[in-house]
Amino acid sequence: MTSEQQHYIEKRLRHIRWWNRLGWLFLVALAGFYVWIWQTTPLYIDPMLLLSKLQLGQVREVDIAKLAALGNLAFLGCGLLLASLVLLTYAALWTEKQTIKMLQPSPSVALDLPTTESVTQDEPKT
Repeated sequence: MTSEQQHYIEKRLRHIRWWNRLGWLFLVALAGFYVWIWQTTPLYIDPMLLLSKLQLGQVREVDIAKLAALGNLAFLGCGLLLASLVLLTYAALWTEKQTIKMLQPSPSVALDLPTTESVTQDEPKT
């Protein structure tokens, strides 16, 4: 393997290691954001709560306008989309790492090929 190829592989492995650290932080931040939204304005997250409050007439017109524009199902869908992108990136990088491991020659593997000297020494001389 050339030095450029080895450098590229080392760079990709470094990127994979960094993603393993940063991807979880992104998922935690996304989950924290949704927990915060759930506690401050649960109408954006829970469609059944919104429906029951609408039936009782407990939703302000401003909130109805926001929810009509935003849509709580779309809000949940965006969160699931972002989380699935992170998980798909994990899967892609894991596959790339496995492929790199298969393609890299292992330095500990030694070939046990007989040398020409050992072959000629075993043969009887005539």
